[in-house]
Amino acid sequence: MKALLNLVLFGLILLISSCNQTPSGPPVLARQQYTLAGTNRCDTTTNTGVDVSVTYFKLQEDTEGARKINDSLQQLAVGSITGWLDSTTVAEHPEARTDLAKAASLFADDYKVMTSDMGGLGGCWELKTMTDTLYASDEALTVRMETFAYTGGAHPNSNLAFYVFDRKTGRTLSLNDLVADTTALLKVVERAFRSQQQLMPQTNLEEHGYFLRDGRFFLPANIGMGRNGMVFYYNPYEIAAYALGPIEVTVPYDQLDGILRTD
Repeated sequence: MKALLNLVLFGLILLISSCNQTPSGPPVLARQQYTLAGTNRCDTTTNTGVDVSVTYFKLQEDTEGARKINDSLQQLAVGSITGWLDSTTVAEHPEARTDLAKAASLFADDYKVMTSDMGGLGGCWELKTMTDTLYASDEALTVRMETFAYTGGAHPNSNLAFYVFDRKTGRTLSLNDLVADTTALLKVVERAFRSQQQLMPQTNLEEHGYFLRDGRFFLPANIGMGRNGMVFYYNPYEIAAYALGPIEVTVPYDQLDGILRTD
């Protein structure tokens, strides 16, 4: 009986240890690929149909943090498709929130409806999502997810998003989790932005065509931890016209002393 009790206690210790294990070193990734198949795919001869491709990854770590990150990455991958669907359609097909194939089929259905309503669209629709790591430390993992979409119109749309995860807990980290002084950060980023765009400190950004909020410079929606510094990514239309494309600014870590949280 005592030997059995010791065996059970030993198993519990191993289980608790595994759940609380702190990852170290670069994460091991398992690539995941989904591609829409069947008759809905784009036919290059008739130039009709839909192409959907989603690439993401899962962490090959047996920790609670890795499991939570994997769940988040799966949800983000599906969301890169459902984000193009009408909210009513998604509500009527809740399985599309977790199933890549179902989400893609609904995207193809939208194409069919639009083609019927418009009497033809003159081209295929395309939706492509690519996910990769921007940087990984023992504490945090920065993931970049880029989506390219063409659903008609003058030009395709592209969007890049950064997500920073705590590797131990799996929690998504906000800017306030990373930075202790956002006011000081804003000044540093504006200085780096002007330098990259070759603009003098006294130059009026709005007069040069940049979009400001209430006349003031602002941080982008997507901020990540990179190998050489903190990365600030403005998607097209976020701070400048589409013609200027995305704007990416990297601030070296030595310029963030006292701003970036030390933990």
